[in-house]
Amino acid sequence: MKRLLLLTCLFLLVGCAKQPVIANLNPRLGEQQAGIYRSGISAAIIGQDARKSTEVVIFMNDQPASRLANVSAPSELISARLAKGLRDQGLAIDPSSPVHLKCTLNELLVQVTHQKLLYTAEAKTHIILTVENRGTVLTRVFKRESFNDSATRPDLPDLEGMLNTQLADILQQVIQDEEIRQLISRK
Repeated sequence: MKRLLLLTCLFLLVGCAKQPVIANLNPRLGEQQAGIYRSGISAAIIGQDARKSTEVVIFMNDQPASRLANVSAPSELISARLAKGLRDQGLAIDPSSPVHLKCTLNELLVQVTHQKLLYTAEAKTHIILTVENRGTVLTRVFKRESFNDSATRPDLPDLEGMLNTQLADILQQVIQDEEIRQLISRK
């Protein structure tokens, strides 16, 4: 009887544990090759958030659904990481530059659902990058999706990791894109 009472108390305490209320995305880029851009080449980087809501994680089966925003605005985070990567390659970041890189964030979200005995985390990222240099425009669309199934409710760091991986992959692809490099460098 004491064990049953102890187990009941334990389940109540675990069920009442405070859930996280905010996410902290932190995509990491690897080392960048220096000297890609010649001295005097600059660009302005603009981030825009076109998402319908600010959440990056939603637990759909909670009553009501738990919605977690990110610590900082994701569009600012993406712009800052892109700027750092390009700066490491030798590009000067200058808001008055005639070259503009505009990152439009259309989707950045992990939705967690619970069906029967299985939790499913579905992560989606959708970014449109527009590069403009003196009237010439290049547009790239980046979409990523990933899924993760588990028997237990996923932890927030695992969900953040799904989005971080997608963001890092997109940013790395932008930084290494030869057409983007050529348009930025064109006089």
